[in-house]
Amino acid sequence: MTAKVLAKWWSRILEWVKRDAVLRIAWGGGITLGFILLFSFGAFEWFELRSYDLRHTAFTHFPFNRLPKTPLNTPVLLLRIDEETEDHLNVRANDITRTMYADAVRHLTAAGASLIGFDIIFSRPKDARQDKAFADAIKRAGNVVLARYIGQKGHRVPLQLFRDAELSEAMINVALQKDRCLRDMPLLALDFSGDEPAPVLTMSLELARLYLNFEGEQELDLSRADEFMLGPLRIPYPNGRMLIRFYGPPATFPRMSFWRAVKGELDPSEVRGKIILIGPSTPTLHDFYCTPYLQKDAVTLKLEDSEQEVKVLGALMDGFEIHANAIQTILDRRFVTRSKDQRGMVPAILLIQGMLGTWLLISKRGSFITTVFKWAFYVGIGLAGMLLLWRFDYWLDITPMYFLLGAQHTAAVSYQRIIERKKRRQVEGMFGRYVSHQVRDFLVQHPDAANPSGRKERLTMFFSDVRGFTSMSEKMEPQEVQQLLSEYFTEMTGILFKYEGTLDKFMGDAIMAFFGNPVPQPDQARRAVLMALDMQDAIARLNQKLTAEGRRTIGVGMGVNTGDVTVGNLGSKDFLDYTVIGDAVNLACRLEQNAKAGEIIITQATYDEVKDVVEVEPMEPILVKGKSKPIPIYRVLRRRPASA
Repeated sequence: MTAKVLAKWWSRILEWVKRDAVLRIAWGGGITLGFILLFSFGAFEWFELRSYDLRHTAFTHFPFNRLPKTPLNTPVLLLRIDEETEDHLNVRANDITRTMYADAVRHLTAAGASLIGFDIIFSRPKDARQDKAFADAIKRAGNVVLARYIGQKGHRVPLQLFRDAELSEAMINVALQKDRCLRDMPLLALDFSGDEPAPVLTMSLELARLYLNFEGEQELDLSRADEFMLGPLRIPYPNGRMLIRFYGPPATFPRMSFWRAVKGELDPSEVRGKIILIGPSTPTLHDFYCTPYLQKDAVTLKLEDSEQEVKVLGALMDGFEIHANAIQTILDRRFVTRSKDQRGMVPAILLIQGMLGTWLLISKRGSFITTVFKWAFYVGIGLAGMLLLWRFDYWLDITPMYFLLGAQHTAAVSYQRIIERKKRRQVEGMFGRYVSHQVRDFLVQHPDAANPSGRKERLTMFFSDVRGFTSMSEKMEPQEVQQLLSEYFTEMTGILFKYEGTLDKFMGDAIMAFFGNPVPQPDQARRAVLMALDMQDAIARLNQKLTAEGRRTIGVGMGVNTGDVTVGNLGSKDFLDYTVIGDAVNLACRLEQNAKAGEIIITQATYDEVKDVVEVEPMEPILVKGKSKPIPIYRVLRRRPASA
């Protein structure tokens, strides 16, 4: 159906609805009830989380924001095991000795630290002498809280030597939401490893409890699952989690490098009476989480208890700084309350808004009062949502209200969807067979990037070819050849699209692909080379399968080059092919021709961009037509170890 047909039918519906006020109210009530049901089933949750994040980000940049300036007036001090620490101690973060930790505890205690919490689990024994020195330092300090982890794959607890010396023990578990970001956290978990379930407080709550000097043990009141009692504190605890009031984006809390504590270079005025949180802050340790503070570009994050990786938009914050925000939330008693957790609040608002808005937008469609109402509602909801959050610590669910108002403009929305479907068909027709569905979705959202016209760009080209396939195929039945190529190409294209490369074409048993277009990829060379390594691993696994089945194995040579090429729809007016041409393409093809089975050969231009991620060995330079000097080339051996 065309947009004109949809608009015609919508006009008829409006005319029918306008015939009687009762019908208008019934129509509006139906829409409203539908949205209330959608809200009840969590249909708007993802959008509401994004809205909540936007409110944090907006107030970070507004001149009238109420965010405290750095350094924050807080009793929490962060000691970061960062790259500066690695440089000063001449040791990697993972290899910091227990003696160094012991020195840090002694110096912090001497400087007057109130509490010392470790966001590190000392669960494995190391040097016995050093372990004992660390335990002795913990026991003498008398203010050290050690970390434990309660996970689906088992528990991790400190060594018994350290448990005998610690003041207390707390869990460092966090609870990510559906979008893999962290906005709240559990306050306790039950440890079922003993004879009876035992409650274990989270690190933030335990440190806050000790700092406030609450006597006695907390009791979990199961009759009030929406509230957590701790001494005189009443903490809102809906769904078994406490919303964290973030005091600012990453690096808001006072911090210093861990090495200063190890070497005793501390100013007592900075440490005295403080809650010291010690935790990792290096990229190699991966102890950071997505927060509500939005950033422009997505980052890749490895999921907890999993090898799976996801892309998130929230600014990454060290795990122990998240605990610092939670501690400050408890100490300030500034608990965030969400309207969704107050029974009937959001449905009541939706009911009032839906009935009033539908009446205005249908009965007076296009009138001045309708326009004023619409824009006043748009702006008013947004401002109310931000001001309520930052002045009253109240999270108003505004997304369902925006969606309900949007539903009252269904005609415009329908038209827009038609336009979007048209764009999707155009993109799929242009690039559907070249790129992965992730890239295709990106092009749908950014149609300007889908430019088929020929232009000069710096790209990375990839060629591969099965060695001796022609002679091998002559000894095979056609069905065998077809099956082998199908298995081979399926594995290779899956890996290619995993790295978001663009498939140019299959040439018999050869593959031609490129990176950096149609979607720009600053790390295009890395993607291409790491893809090639994964392909060789996949070929090895495929050969194992072929051998087990008594079939012929294959060996593949690969070539990768980075350089300036012409890219776009090239060919005749009757037949166009989205491809790349140029000397850089020819050189990549030449490299593949020189590569033996199992080899990956790259040029200097590619090596300059991947030398920090792969190990190579130089090869004899090759002469290329049109070049006066031989071209340096390298054989890729393997990925560099993560610690290298």
